[in-house]
Amino acid sequence: MATSRGRSPSTAPAAPVLWPLGSPREPNAPGRELPAVVGVADLRATNAAAILAAVRSADPHPRLATLAEATKLSRPTVEAIVEELTECGLIEVAPAVSARGQRSPGRPARRFRFCPHAGFVVGVDVRARSVSACLADLDGRAVAVERRAVRADLGGAARARAVTDVVRRAIDGSGADARRVWAATVGTPGLVDRSNTRVRQADNLKGWAEADIVTTLGDTLGCPVAVENDANLAALGEQWRGVGGAADEMVFVLLGERLGAGVITGGRLLRGHRGAAGEIGFIRFPGSTSARPGLEPLVPDAVAHDAAGATGADIVRGAAEGEAEAVAAITSYGRRLAAGIAPVLLALDPALVVLGTSLFAVPGLAPAAELLLTAAEEEAASLLVDLPQWRLSALGDEAVITGAVRFALSSVEEVLRTRPTSLGAPPS
Repeated sequence: MATSRGRSPSTAPAAPVLWPLGSPREPNAPGRELPAVVGVADLRATNAAAILAAVRSADPHPRLATLAEATKLSRPTVEAIVEELTECGLIEVAPAVSARGQRSPGRPARRFRFCPHAGFVVGVDVRARSVSACLADLDGRAVAVERRAVRADLGGAARARAVTDVVRRAIDGSGADARRVWAATVGTPGLVDRSNTRVRQADNLKGWAEADIVTTLGDTLGCPVAVENDANLAALGEQWRGVGGAADEMVFVLLGERLGAGVITGGRLLRGHRGAAGEIGFIRFPGSTSARPGLEPLVPDAVAHDAAGATGADIVRGAAEGEAEAVAAITSYGRRLAAGIAPVLLALDPALVVLGTSLFAVPGLAPAAELLLTAAEEEAASLLVDLPQWRLSALGDEAVITGAVRFALSSVEEVLRTRPTSLGAPPS
């Protein structure tokens, strides 16, 4: 993959990076607000953003006259900006639509459409035993996905190299221009700082906090890179493409190697004072016999290594088939989960609780998933004031990487909304 270290300044956003789905900008200190000044360049950027938004939202593809009417700009101004947006590759002339065999006099008016492949974003899902990368276009559609298995004991620097390798393979395999990758987000277990630039702590990934994946991947891609907690990204992914689309108040519980939660409140991600909101893996769950915080796994280590060789997947399969011991294990797990997070739910009062896990990926395991949800709902009913709806994630294993794409896309959308022509076409 051709890296972008020599990228022309015209191909990258000129202003500081904003991650709209992360922490909000810090306000100016009282009495030091900046005056509102609009220069010619700012006005032209605003007009370009308005025209681009009109092109993206119009159906059918708009003509120049339609854009002038929608934006209240003069036709010459619209023509000049449309030409500029076309040169940037953000819009193009749409193919002429057949008039059912009828010929109209003169040349038909040009219509314009948005080019989602004008740029791309990358979403990455880092886990203890795997690394996945998704290259997506500006409409958020996956263009290429690459996955790689890694050792659980891999060091931080080696894991960072695995990330860059998987991202390179995704871009190379898609045939996309690497210089057109405009933002990337890395989803990771552990604590992430509020600026989305550093992994503060990741107990199950050796040396990962010291690896500085933001700088490493940023140097490779030549674009802004953010890092975010995996449960937070899973919540965003579920809100965007899963069962959480209608919920402004939602708690996404990631049932991974370590328990975590992503919280959506007021339609936005809740990150907390230092970015540690949702770290329910530090809760001391009722009835736990472990010296460590968190919810004990579906199959304790002592059971997982007994003569029967039971695993979580075995118990889920058995529960789906009605085996009494497996049904009891699933029911107990659901009740312990609900009891442990009840104080969180009391404080947040969500409309929806989504459980994210790969344990029920096969349709035939749906009865086991219903057992888990029913047990959690029944336990929560005795502990909460108002009951949320409990649902299983629609995205399953893809929730984190979907949210990573969404997070990265938000920064590009901010540029498209304010100064689209700054993204420019890559130099030939």
